[in-house]
Amino acid sequence: MIGKPIIFILLILFSTTSVSTGLGLRSYNDPRLATDFSLSDLAGQLHQRSDYANKPYIVSFWATWCVPCIKEMPYLQRAAELLNEDGITVLTVNSGEVREKIEGFLKRRPIKLPILLDESAVMIEQWRVLALPTSYLVNADGLVVARVVGGLDWDKPSVLTQVRALILTPHSE
Repeated sequence: MIGKPIIFILLILFSTTSVSTGLGLRSYNDPRLATDFSLSDLAGQLHQRSDYANKPYIVSFWATWCVPCIKEMPYLQRAAELLNEDGITVLTVNSGEVREKIEGFLKRRPIKLPILLDESAVMIEQWRVLALPTSYLVNADGLVVARVVGGLDWDKPSVLTQVRALILTPHSE
């Protein structure tokens, strides 16, 4: 298992790219079950994987110090509004930062997406995130069907079409 200091260094090294230079959307040939999680958001509401049973969702990991994450947020916000019409929820997970730091960030850059707090960086380790931003697409069966490493222009029509196709199509065994 990679230690937390090594993960932190890797996150910093790989989180210096621009939104447009991410690795893009990569689907999995053999999707795996999404890892359990249980985190509170900034409002104190608990979010668990079981809350999203039979519902598709996107989990996006980010940090306030991550430039590509900051650049990606408006695109992700607009995409969340459009994907909500299809019953797709977008969750963001801030890992390794305290509530006060995130709240200060939000005063300068308001975000209306749910922000889950992973202050001890447990979820980021369980989901094997090595770079920020990293997002996972989870279908209604609870399977992680795709991953995005690096920033993405989430609200582009071609990206939205690809996201919908991956996340709303049942996975065949």
